[in-house]
Amino acid sequence: MPTLSHINTLLLSLAITIALLSCSSQQTTSVTKATAPGALVEYTFIDTFGPDKINWTINEGLDLFMTNGTMKASDFRDSLAKPQQGVKLYKVTYSSIIPEKNDAVVTAYGLIAIPQIVQPNAPIVSYQHGTIFDRSWTPSNPAGSMETQLMISQFASQGYIVIAADYFGTSKESTLPNSYFVAQSTAQACLDMYRASLQVLEKEHITPGKLFISGWSQGGYSTLAFLRYLDLLNIPVAGVATASGPADPLLFISESLNNPSPFAASFAVAAVSNLMLSFDAYYNLNGYFEGSIQPKYINLARQLYRFELSYEDFAKQVPTQPESVFLPEFFTDSRTALKPFWKALDAGAAYRWRMSAPLRCFYSLRDEAVPWQVARMAADYQRTLGHPNAEAIDAGANADHRSVYLYSLVEVKRWFDGMK
Repeated sequence: MPTLSHINTLLLSLAITIALLSCSSQQTTSVTKATAPGALVEYTFIDTFGPDKINWTINEGLDLFMTNGTMKASDFRDSLAKPQQGVKLYKVTYSSIIPEKNDAVVTAYGLIAIPQIVQPNAPIVSYQHGTIFDRSWTPSNPAGSMETQLMISQFASQGYIVIAADYFGTSKESTLPNSYFVAQSTAQACLDMYRASLQVLEKEHITPGKLFISGWSQGGYSTLAFLRYLDLLNIPVAGVATASGPADPLLFISESLNNPSPFAASFAVAAVSNLMLSFDAYYNLNGYFEGSIQPKYINLARQLYRFELSYEDFAKQVPTQPESVFLPEFFTDSRTALKPFWKALDAGAAYRWRMSAPLRCFYSLRDEAVPWQVARMAADYQRTLGHPNAEAIDAGANADHRSVYLYSLVEVKRWFDGMK
């Protein structure tokens, strides 16, 4: 949860951002005023995705995306929106801070996708992406990210402005450690990407409309963490959607270790080890990772975390069963959850406050990556607090992790359209 000092930093930086936006003559793509959180450094044209490319995304691309899935691309193709227009893609470079590192100033990156014919008051969708094991899968490299391409197809080609932050440490240019599931850094990256995007739109003489936010998998968690900052700063959000979003990291990891489903994802070990190394880098856990994993797998896990080893090569050398990789005492610790790593996981819960925006949490009992109880937890908690518009939505009995995402794309587009 943000500290009082960090709240003050957020409020100060918001005021600076407003000042930057109100003085367009002072806005520049240079680094002159790029130390305030959210200050735009530059934005660079990447490409235009025309109707042909978008048609490829929902046809051949969708087939590739659903390879080996429990459902078929044809189960979703006719429900996805057909391309309405081309989309201009820009890589955004902006200034941000790392809350977990005494607000150290950093350079961050993201994507803004703008319809070629953008209407006044076009809504913005901030999309938070899922887990990646390769730097080429970040939103700022849309050609390498199918989930980003699907967002461009489903929203940007339909008239929405889509923005998406690369999380700290994931961009090709970044020298930071991967901030995997680090709550405040994740929220800060998304918040400052939004601020920088408003400056891009100002320079392009585009007046945006309402803000929506959504995310899949890790991005569902990121969406909720981001929402907390937006609520803190009283920035209105028209609608929030998560697909397979693990709102409670402690329960998410504990279930993976102590009660895995019969169809649990093969990448669970990679995700847990990445998360431990991320927390070690941002919270200084003093060797807890090395004391929790079989020594022969330590270097491989570090190489994966640093994007020096592909997931495929990691999976060839490291068992997929957690009990074969992690030491018995790690499992014991998971049951009491009293050591610093587990306390940090618990403190990172991204749903324990009264949210203001309408919320939809998509889940499935067949999801191999995120337990359904965790994926719908934010909506259940909000209803307990009397939230009038929070709903958990089942994506279907046969919906695996990727199917939940596709189901949510269809339903969220309809929902957002009704509120824009």
